[in-house]
Amino acid sequence: MQSIFTLYAGRMFLVRFAGLLVFFVIILQMLDLLNKSSDILEVNGAGGAELMRYISLRAPQIASQFTPFAALLAVVLTLAGLSHTSEITVMRAAGMSVNRVLAPFGVMCALIMVVHFIFHETVTVRSFEALDYWEANDFALDLPEDQETRTNIRVKFDGELIKAGSAMRTGDLVLMRDLTIYAIDEEGLAEGGIEARSARFENGVWRLFNVRSFEAGSLAVTRSDTAVWTNSLDPEFLFALALRPEQTSLGELVRKIRQLREDRADARDAMTSFLSRFSKPMATLVMPLLGAIAGFGVHRQGVLLLRAVTGSALGFTYFVAENLALALGKLGVLPAIIGAFFPLALFLVVGFAIILAMEN
Repeated sequence: MQSIFTLYAGRMFLVRFAGLLVFFVIILQMLDLLNKSSDILEVNGAGGAELMRYISLRAPQIASQFTPFAALLAVVLTLAGLSHTSEITVMRAAGMSVNRVLAPFGVMCALIMVVHFIFHETVTVRSFEALDYWEANDFALDLPEDQETRTNIRVKFDGELIKAGSAMRTGDLVLMRDLTIYAIDEEGLAEGGIEARSARFENGVWRLFNVRSFEAGSLAVTRSDTAVWTNSLDPEFLFALALRPEQTSLGELVRKIRQLREDRADARDAMTSFLSRFSKPMATLVMPLLGAIAGFGVHRQGVLLLRAVTGSALGFTYFVAENLALALGKLGVLPAIIGAFFPLALFLVVGFAIILAMEN
């Protein structure tokens, strides 16, 4: 009887999980495509093939992001349905404990966690990198192979605050676009700045193009076609400082963290992101515990709905706590391991406490 129930409940959960995940991917992909389609089709020669390429690169990111969320709702809907048809009541009357009733959901969520981790590392990371490179080049056609790309760069080095729209490496060429450089004094105030349309690293220095510089004291503004930037920031250190963990493989991420530590740079952001690559897929394991409240108890009119909403609310609270802890870890307020795994450990304790309360 237990094995039959395990297969029955597990299959029901997987069907709902797959349906919810496909639903989220389709809806969110449509909304995202509406926002980006004009930029993609603006390029001369772009058409349906480019739209399909964007979908193929963006859809894995959406699927990876919403996998734990789909698992939560699938658990809540499946348990609420089994409770509504009194199937859980029958199983409990037959001697099955709460743990045995939840066992198929735990097994399926563990399987989803493994698949999610493998999918993210083999597919999603590459799609992040490819889409970032394509978008940084304004969705241009026939781009050369990407060696390394960083976008939305914000770093402080050698007494200057450096902002750039993107930094790209293609072969031996390193190019930054939409560059803004602020000279910072000891009190943290801007003494002046330089704006450049682009910058190229050549012969050990950065050469700026289409330059506009200004002085904070005199408010004087000067313009020039080219200028030399004397900052000692080399491309290797720039790409390490501007690391984008979501588009970096685990092996490369470890090497970049080691390089940041050797250069005595701040590696807290990168380390927290590295640990979150393991904690985020593991979030799926918590969902059966948090959604369990939807399947047990008296299902009089209104009570079942309240329990389902409570289970969903616990799951939403987990996602909020996870994002908050990761943000605090990246800022250095919390140690990296605490920022990555504390919400997981906390809600595991909460989930098991709920199960013990229901069992008693």
